Amino acid sequence: MVLEQEIIIEGIPYSVVISDEVETLLAAKAAGRVIVGMAGKEENPPLSMARYLVESLEAADNLYLERVVRRQAHLPWVIGESRRILLREFTCEDADQVLQEPEDQDADRVFYEPDRLSAYIESQYGLFEYGLWAVVEKERGKVIGKAGITRVDSQGKMELAYHIFRPYRRQGYGEEACRIVLQYVKEAYDCPVYAVLEAENNASRTLLEKLGFAVMEQKCSESGHRYYLYEPC
Repeated sequence: MVLEQEIIIEGIPYSVVISDEVETLLAAKAAGRVIVGMAGKEENPPLSMARYLVESLEAADNLYLERVVRRQAHLPWVIGESRRILLREFTCEDADQVLQEPEDQDADRVFYEPDRLSAYIESQYGLFEYGLWAVVEKERGKVIGKAGITRVDSQGKMELAYHIFRPYRRQGYGEEACRIVLQYVKEAYDCPVYAVLEAENNASRTLLEKLGFAVMEQKCSESGHRYYLYEPC
C-alpha cells in the first residue's frame, strides 16, 4: 500500500510517502522525501529505515504528519502563542540569543552551547516530544527565556519549569509562557502538572499562586536547603 500526502508548512509544500513496502520507502527516502512506514499485517515488518511508523492510515492525520515533517526538516514545533510571545521548540540558531546568567547550572549551558543544543533537540524533542521550549518575543523575534516540561515522574505527573532572562523579568512574560505550557499539556497529554520551588523564590511563588497552584508538600535537602512542591488547587 502506498499513499502520498502533501503537507504545507509556512507556505512550503512537503511530500510525505506512507507505505508498508520497503522498496517504496527506500526510493522515497533516497529522493529526499519524508517517509512514514505502516506496520500492516506483518508481525515484524522490515521497515527499520523509517523513523516513524503508524498502524493505520487513520493514525497518519495532518497534525501527525506535520510533526513528522518538522522533525525531518529540522523545523521547530510551535507549542502555542499569546498576544506578545510565541512558545516553540529551540533551534540550533537560538544558541546565540540565549543569555548566560550567574545562577546558571550545567543543564542551562545546553541552550547556549550549539553542539549540546543540537543534541538536545535531536534526543529530547525527537524521543519524548516535550522539553524546555524557547519563549520568543513576537515583536522582535527575540528569545527571552525558556519554559516547558522538564521531567515526568513515576506517577505520570509532568514538572512545569520556566526561566525568563533578567532583562525581561517583571513584565508578565513568565505567566504568559506558563499558561501556554499548561494549556498544551492539557490538550496534548491531559495529565497532572506540578512544580518544585525554592523556599526563598518569592517571585515564582507569586506566579504559581496566580496560575492556581498551592503548596502540597515542604521538603528539605541534606544540606538544609528548603523547597516546596506545588500542584494545582
